[in-house]
Amino acid sequence: MKKLLVISMVIMISLFAFSKDFVVKDMFTPETPKLGGRVTTVLSSAPQSFNLYGTLDNAAYTIIPNVLSPLVEANPITNEIEPGLAESWDVSADGKEVTFHLRDVKWSDGVQFNANDVIFTLDYFVMNKFAEGNSIARYTINGELVKWEKVDNMTVKATLPAPYGAFFTVLAQAPIYPEHKVSELFNKNDLGSVNKIWTTDTNVKDIVSTGPYLIDNYVVDQKVILKRNPNFWKVDKWGNRLPYVDTFEYLIVKDAEVAMAKFMAGEIDYIKVNSKDYPVLKQKELQGADFVIFRGQPSKPTPSPLHITFNFDAKNDSLKELFRNDKFRQAMEYALDRDRIIDEVYNTLAVYGGVPVLPSNKGFYNPKIEEIRRSFNLTKASKMLDELGLKDIDNDGIREMKNGEDLSIVLLTKTTQEFQDIAYLYSEDLKNIGVKMNLQILDAGLQSQKALSGDFEMSLWAFGNQPDPQLRKAIWQPGNPLYYNHLSTMDSETRTAVKSEMYDWELEVWNMFEKGQTEMNIDQRKSYYDKWQEIYAEKVPFIFVCKGMDLMGAQKSVGNFYQMDDGTLVYLTYTVFDK
Repeated sequence: MKKLLVISMVIMISLFAFSKDFVVKDMFTPETPKLGGRVTTVLSSAPQSFNLYGTLDNAAYTIIPNVLSPLVEANPITNEIEPGLAESWDVSADGKEVTFHLRDVKWSDGVQFNANDVIFTLDYFVMNKFAEGNSIARYTINGELVKWEKVDNMTVKATLPAPYGAFFTVLAQAPIYPEHKVSELFNKNDLGSVNKIWTTDTNVKDIVSTGPYLIDNYVVDQKVILKRNPNFWKVDKWGNRLPYVDTFEYLIVKDAEVAMAKFMAGEIDYIKVNSKDYPVLKQKELQGADFVIFRGQPSKPTPSPLHITFNFDAKNDSLKELFRNDKFRQAMEYALDRDRIIDEVYNTLAVYGGVPVLPSNKGFYNPKIEEIRRSFNLTKASKMLDELGLKDIDNDGIREMKNGEDLSIVLLTKTTQEFQDIAYLYSEDLKNIGVKMNLQILDAGLQSQKALSGDFEMSLWAFGNQPDPQLRKAIWQPGNPLYYNHLSTMDSETRTAVKSEMYDWELEVWNMFEKGQTEMNIDQRKSYYDKWQEIYAEKVPFIFVCKGMDLMGAQKSVGNFYQMDDGTLVYLTYTVFDK
């Protein structure tokens, strides 16, 4: 197997013998571009930081990839690994050493990008366990960290404890920060100081770039304005240096209805479309509006699949006991009417999805979960709650727990309309079987803080999905900070897994991710993640709700924004242009 790995790596290396400038695939530049101008899209919340490793914030995750580049990149359509700031690489015969040859590019302030940037970022940002948004779990193999070494100014070497199937995919999500700018802000005697770097009150002129754009201005809670980075290292097939537009703007609009009104008025060039708005917008398009509304089968991991979960460490002991009971969680899944949610919240523009691997993910989806998944059945749900001794003793319409308190649960979610609607429908069905659900609807940032700190009872949220499950190990493997429904499986000080706090099935999930991480045989890797999906489907620590179709709207004035024959939507922030 190792021999096959080496052969495949050699083939990859031969394919990646590029010059300094990287030519983007034809699929992203089907139209002859017009240079200059501005393209505007929308953010539903303000960024909490410009340091991707110092926060857990979707707005930052959206903005920063426009500013900073990783060593390697994953093609957003095919998921193929392509060169990034590393122009090429060599893999040792045993698959445990990877030597990266860096691209000759300059930061936007004219300073040469070099090996110091890579080493500093990997050691003190990416693999720093005190960084709020670290990825240390992705770089820990058999309990050992990947080691990084500077060979010379333009060469770095990674030494892996064992062959690592997802290594290049993992690296594709690690943008490199400028050592010459951030090292002076970092205290090596206080590793948590990383979280104070490039916060949103930073002078944006100090934030330099290797990506397509620079941050030109941040108007708090209103907009983030990016301007073209003249040193960006990608070109199109005609030799035009990307990006095409001079200015790319994110308007911060927290209210979805206001955002859609701005799109219809032409103030926003492209936007994710809510399924409720789809019929009206599509009709307007057919009546001659200046925009096009796209509907694609869900094939991308984002937007994240929605789930409902239970806090195994809830402060209320009676609720904690229930949440840790398999039958209770299964009864709560029987009470979820996915079909009604798809009809009424998504206007039929959604599918069941997976747990959480999507059916479109041919590499890792396990169809057996469809046989395990519980369909809406309030009679079964009610009977199971009866069997757990949860009965309405005082005939007030609400069941009582063993301690005599009402079975009353707070469901934490965010202000996004679909989340509110799903929470309401779920609470109405639970009311019919004697479960009182109180909705706590908060701004996305506050909701995220409460969830990740374990300050909730039940939660309706959406967390990431990836083509390779290993990339979401930090979320779905017990013992990690993002396994937020059972934080006691992780030591909060050492950030290490506490196996004694795990249930047997959680320990099995933990083992499946550890094995899948180092296994190089594709079929064997899939068997590990198959088991993980079956355990999740059976034990339902998370009730996965559904997955909306890919719905987008774009003004006809936006170039290089289109839908392929298979329904896939194609556009990049640095290849779209203003016609």
